[in-house]
Formats: sequence, structure tokens, C-alpha cells
Amino acid sequence: MVVGTPIASAQVAAQQSPYLVMRDGGKASMMLGVTTSEKSLIGRFGAKNVKRQTVPVVESETADGTVIYPDDAKRRATLIWKNAKKRDVAETIYITDQPSLWKLPNDITVGTTLAELEKMNGKPFKLSGFDWDYGGNVLSWNGGKLESALKSKSGKISATLQLVPPTGKNCPEELLGDREILSSKASMKKLNPVVGTVSILAPK
Repeated sequence: MVVGTPIASAQVAAQQSPYLVMRDGGKASMMLGVTTSEKSLIGRFGAKNVKRQTVPVVESETADGTVIYPDDAKRRATLIWKNAKKRDVAETIYITDQPSLWKLPNDITVGTTLAELEKMNGKPFKLSGFDWDYGGNVLSWNGGKLESALKSKSGKISATLQLVPPTGKNCPEELLGDREILSSKASMKKLNPVVGTVSILAPK
């Protein structure tokens, strides 16, 4: 059972889009956004489900973060704070587990395919090659619908996606490394990678 209450209008108003929504049984029950504090997380989910942990960032770096439901992959989410002492405003929120009950409001989540993203975007987009620290990151929505949908009106908060090859599929060499690739490239469409990480970013 999900700890917490259904989303209230006040909770929606308190968050700047984009944010993550927990959908359990098709119903949105909880939200996570950059203005979510650690104190509010404990109030919503209970202290036993909110733990301080050293969490991975990029390039083997780590940070002092907070993890919701650390032992429940479907409900797990990680927050890294702008101020690790105050823990009142998140710099990064991310999910990496598949399946996950957390989704963006447009239902993008871990496991969403490249083909599905391209359909939502209304046109091909650009992503980096795989098999390096920033591999599979969406670099540009190329002026598509998701360009504005995944940013706040101020542009200061954004949702970013990192795609990974599907389990068991070999990635051709032409899709590897630090290079920019269009989602419409034939070999990329055939691979049809999936979202491996969904992040909400609010840089300092």
C-alpha cells in the first residue's frame, strides 16, 4: 500500500512543473518536485521509508542524498539537495528502476521506448551515443513537443532522460561513444532503446 494521500490542489500548486507523480492502480497519489523537502517526505511516506544515503551521481561521483522506499524498487526515488544541511530544496530527483510507479505527468517513465518518445515529441530528437558516462542522454528535442513539456516556464527546472539499450540486445558500434545521433537513424530505431533514468534538474 502506498503511504500518503491523493494529490490535492495545494500540493500541485506548490510544485513547479516538471515533477514526478506516483501512479498506483492508475491513480496519481503523490508528487515529487524540487520544492519537496525532506521533512515533507517523512510526513508523507513515514520515517521508516525515507533514508539518508550516499547516492551515485555521474562519473563515479557520489552525494549525500535522501532515498524514498530504498528497499522497494517500484516506489524508490532519490533526491540530492542544494543544501545538504537544510534539505529543503532538491537539486536533482531521479528514478532508475523498472518498473517504477513514478512517472512524469505525461506518463514518461523508466522503460518508455524511443519509439514512444518520438511519437510524443512529434518528430525525431537527438541523443548521445551509448557506453560512456553520458551515454544515451537526450541532447535536444529538436523543437518538438517535449521541448517545452519537460521544462518549467522559467526554464530553470527541466526533466532529462537517459536511454539504454534493451536488455539482451547488442548495440552496433555506430551507436557507441561520444557522438550526437538522431532518433530516426535506422540502426537506432531498430535498437529502440528505453528510458533508463528520469531526472528532474534544478541546477544551483
